Amino acid sequence: MAQIADLLNSLIKVDGVKAAALIGKDGFVIEHKSRNGNVDMETIGAIVIGGLHSSESIGQELKVGRLEQSMVEYENGIILSRMFTDGNAILTVVADQSVMLGNVRYQVSKFMPEIQKQL
Repeated sequence: MAQIADLLNSLIKVDGVKAAALIGKDGFVIEHKSRNGNVDMETIGAIVIGGLHSSESIGQELKVGRLEQSMVEYENGIILSRMFTDGNAILTVVADQSVMLGNVRYQVSKFMPEIQKQL
């Protein structure tokens, strides 16, 4: 069985992906990998959690169900966060604008069950 670090390494090999992190629901980064090492994943972990809490509140207020995935597009990149079904962790991927979004979503879905087994 592959370790979480190995699975994240596989994710960052996807064209356009800069970094991947497994973040606990408390905002602390459990594991992360990046291509060039200049992504401050600890800060991203804390910010991602804050954003997801806001998104969860919106979903509750609008009665559309629980948050499963969040994607935010910026001028120079994309941040995709996918919640694990137990709500204890989030897989976040940071990518540039050139990324094939469908492929990233597919890869995240493919690796989620393996990562879940490691938690």
